[in-house]
Amino acid sequence: MAASPEAASPAAGSELPVASEASAGLNRLPGGGPAGKAPLVRALRGKPDLRRVACQWMDRFAEDRYAAVAELVSLVMVVADVPSQTTVMKEDLQDREPAEVVRELTAALALEANLKGADFTQHWLVSREKGAQRVRDNFPAIWRELAVAPTSDALLQGLLQLLRSWTLALAECQFRSIRHAATVAGLAVVEGLGIQYRSQQDFCTTAEVQIRDAEAQQGGHAGQDCQQRLASLRGEHQHVARAAEELCQARNGFGAALLSRRTKDVDPEIRRSCLEALGRWVDVDPEACLEDTWTRYLSFALNDREPKVRAAALTALHGLLRGEAGPRLSEPVRRLGEQVQRKVLERCQDVDAFVGAKAIRCATSLAALELLPEDQFDPVVDLIWDPDARRRGEAAAVVSCFVFTEDILDYPSSGLPAGGLLPAGLGGGGTAKRRVLMLLQFVEEYADGHYELVERLVAALWRRASCLEDWEVLVELALPATEAPLASEHHSALIHLAEATVRLASKDMAEASGSAHACAVLDRAARAVAPKLAALLTSCQAEPMTMRRATSLCSHLLYHCIIRSGTGASCDGLLAGTPGEAAAEALKAAFMRQPDPEALEHIALALSHLLDLCAGARPRVRDLASSLAGRFKQLAEHITSKSGKETDENGTPVSDSLFAVVVRLRILAKAFDVSLCDLEGFVAMALGLVEDRVSTSSESPDQAIGPQMTIALLELLMLVLIRHAAALLQPEPLARCVTHDPIDQNQLKIAPTAAEDLLSLSTTLLEQDPCVHVRSAAFSASLALVSAWWNGAHFAVVAEGEAASHWVPSIHDELSNALCRHLSDLLTEANSVPADCSHFAGAPAPGDYRTLDAVSRIFDVLQQSLTAAQRAPQDDELAEQPLLLSDHDRIRLACLVCAQVASSRHNQVAAGPLPALVLSQGLAVREDLQEAAWVLLRRLRTDAHLTSEKAETFFFTLLRAVEVVHQDNGSQIARDLSLKVLQHVGVGKLVPTLQSALVSALRAGVVDSVGEGVQEGLLEALTPWVTKHVVEDGLIRELAGWAESQAASAGQENGDVYVKAGLPNFLQACRVTTERKRAAAATENPTTPQRSPEPPHSRPRQVSPPREQKKRPRRGAAAAAAAAAAAAAAAPNVTPATRRRAAIKA
Repeated sequence: MAASPEAASPAAGSELPVASEASAGLNRLPGGGPAGKAPLVRALRGKPDLRRVACQWMDRFAEDRYAAVAELVSLVMVVADVPSQTTVMKEDLQDREPAEVVRELTAALALEANLKGADFTQHWLVSREKGAQRVRDNFPAIWRELAVAPTSDALLQGLLQLLRSWTLALAECQFRSIRHAATVAGLAVVEGLGIQYRSQQDFCTTAEVQIRDAEAQQGGHAGQDCQQRLASLRGEHQHVARAAEELCQARNGFGAALLSRRTKDVDPEIRRSCLEALGRWVDVDPEACLEDTWTRYLSFALNDREPKVRAAALTALHGLLRGEAGPRLSEPVRRLGEQVQRKVLERCQDVDAFVGAKAIRCATSLAALELLPEDQFDPVVDLIWDPDARRRGEAAAVVSCFVFTEDILDYPSSGLPAGGLLPAGLGGGGTAKRRVLMLLQFVEEYADGHYELVERLVAALWRRASCLEDWEVLVELALPATEAPLASEHHSALIHLAEATVRLASKDMAEASGSAHACAVLDRAARAVAPKLAALLTSCQAEPMTMRRATSLCSHLLYHCIIRSGTGASCDGLLAGTPGEAAAEALKAAFMRQPDPEALEHIALALSHLLDLCAGARPRVRDLASSLAGRFKQLAEHITSKSGKETDENGTPVSDSLFAVVVRLRILAKAFDVSLCDLEGFVAMALGLVEDRVSTSSESPDQAIGPQMTIALLELLMLVLIRHAAALLQPEPLARCVTHDPIDQNQLKIAPTAAEDLLSLSTTLLEQDPCVHVRSAAFSASLALVSAWWNGAHFAVVAEGEAASHWVPSIHDELSNALCRHLSDLLTEANSVPADCSHFAGAPAPGDYRTLDAVSRIFDVLQQSLTAAQRAPQDDELAEQPLLLSDHDRIRLACLVCAQVASSRHNQVAAGPLPALVLSQGLAVREDLQEAAWVLLRRLRTDAHLTSEKAETFFFTLLRAVEVVHQDNGSQIARDLSLKVLQHVGVGKLVPTLQSALVSALRAGVVDSVGEGVQEGLLEALTPWVTKHVVEDGLIRELAGWAESQAASAGQENGDVYVKAGLPNFLQACRVTTERKRAAAATENPTTPQRSPEPPHSRPRQVSPPREQKKRPRRGAAAAAAAAAAAAAAAPNVTPATRRRAAIKA
């Protein structure tokens, strides 16, 4: 073994392992791929003719066998990412056994790794860096060609023995990377032997045919030539057959030697490589792989602890099980199927969904071979309801082939052209109708009434079954028929099936930027459903669950009609005139009758779309709003006047009737101004009801304005006032969102007063109301109102010009404190929930129009939580206590409120404490709360690239978050937040605008640290902003000089405050960061004498004495998140690298 002088001894004064960094630079090219000029290494990086590469290596082998073998060993070391200082020369191999050379190589590498440290885990066969995939493709291909390119005589006369001995020896190396590379090389040689053997077998088959022809032509003069040819053919046939037999024996022995050891290797990547190679051998010689010599490894691997190994074994097993069923089934296949049947069914339920999908595919092959009894189908069929799409897709194939009487997956394997539906000639309406009825029968038998699972069935059949796209058949079955109407269960399942198909197509169209196929499906659905929309709704009104899906179907199709209107598509004018008016009348009647809030939401959404599609829909929607508003005023008058009337004309309690009306009003308010622009009457009445809640000192079961009523009123007022703000700020032309609303300019003049009244009531509710649900509703309503009004004012400025000026509601100190206190309480309660108790990952990102906004989801969570809490049986003592949130609702509410704060662009919100509280959740133990912080950070970071003012806002918001955590938890926890935040700011140097903004924020941090009330150690918490090195050195030196001048100008008396704030350590971090590049240059060029700066960890760190933490209710969330992070950090965490550094220092 040879090593360079630099690799023989560690660098003087080095305390950390550097070999891995050096090797990473020397072993890789800047463009990707391993470094090296050897022919085989160059072949790894490019796209050469590998047969030619193998032939050239054989020429070098013929000239100098030891040098050629050394080249192969070096190739293995390069792929194993062994440091390039250690090389293998031909002198190391002469007259020596491979095992002895490998032991010496292992010892040399172990010594070097002990001296300098090394990392062999991310070698080229598992790395994801640039060029790694090409290495993974070319490396085994080179070794495979070494077994395919030479003749069988050359292989059997010594070359194969050399390849076998060296790969087996290297496969026993103690270094995993070398063992892995050698195993892959040996497996590729075995594959090449299989290819060579099959080639010899094909030649023997051809020769036997020619021998029979020659024997038939014997006789006469021509027969003598045939006899000579026959003799030549027989001799060549015997020679090739003998060579093929020897190749087969060599292949089996070599493969068994590798698999017997390496399938039990401790490294799962090596075990997976073995099973993947076995799968490739199946493609080369499936008959040979059916022998027990090979199948036993597959059987063992099905129970491997690593999912990727199990998946590779199932892939190879599926290749073996592919064949024809019936009496022609071979005995080895039958025996193999009977052996693995139980394990395959167990793997169908594997914890890893990818493995489960592979197992279901194997189960499909077993069923096709008639090796899976019918009583074993049900566990596989039930997986069509699985949450994972991969498992569902494979289970759908089982259902279609072995449960249905005919295969409904009729899409061609090559797919269809974009925008195309399956031609009707391949099935027709009768076939589609028969298949839909089979689906309905399947849902009835297997879904057990859980029709919400139909969505997963449709997802499994999407773009695979044409019967889901024959909307003429679907509408025909859904509407009442005189002959053989569908049963109630089948009708409900059909509506769920149709709605799930439309919803999936709408999602596909939105995510795929207008998927042509999804658009074609929706076009066809709109043409079939739109003329019969009223009849469809009438047929579903008796079943609440079915009506919910039918209204959702209508809203999606109407929205698609709006998208396609004006494009010249077939959807234009479908609902203009009588069809649209009939649909509006049906939706209006359903809105008044249906009790389900979700169905009401879909109806309101459908009406909002219909307003743009049909002129006759507007008077009907206005009549609906007018009747509801009149009913609201009538019932509200009984409560506010305290007339003593407890029930209405129908005998229903007035409060219950009022709540039902308010629910419909707040849902319809998303589509239309339900107040009819009556602020003095309708809005004033609603504000009066909320004021009644405010004036009540305590919560009582007999109170008319309960929590649910208050939450619904707050949402209603918020929506109505936002509509009035849009109409007030942009009167001509009206904004699109309110273009159908009735407008009264005199009434709109008092909209600002109504907004201020609502903000005042919300402030009082946040401060006094005992119900957390009501406080959360007041928080969301007030924040949404000020944010929407601010957005509308800016939109109006864009429309009218810079000279326009509009009133915008402001957030006064009392409201700001109440908002901050409530957000802190919500986050504190969410942090108290154990990390493994619940998880929420559905918070919408700011500006994501594809998902429901955070405000609507907050009010949904509050209403659902209150409904569930009131339905639960409670004792008399518990009934008197305020209703609390469940753990799951706490998490959902906290994440959604953070998402609402992240989407608010109101200037006072952005400059206030709310964003800082959200960003402080970067220290939370819960991942969902951390993600809520990073969502806000990503939005601020995106905006920071627009203008210099937004860049400063970004970094000043981060500074406030660090200061919030520092005030409650000290400098160390605040420093942890700085580290986490800077990881999400960027990698490498920032753009000049962001660099200037970051420096400005640091200057403000220096001023804040010594300002009113010295913040001890604040500057230490800001050191990661400097050490991240995202700013040019000149700006850092300028910042350090400015900070020193500030401390010097303070004088001796006030200079101590800078020391308490951590200025010395901050300045030291600036110096070390700016000198880091010079220190790195000195390390790379040790011949140039240069003094290295003292590393920061060698200096004694100044630790401020612990100080008593003051309780700050407004910062409770930051304290909770930081305390959880501190508890996690306090646990002992001694890694091997820590022990190694400690030993080196000692």
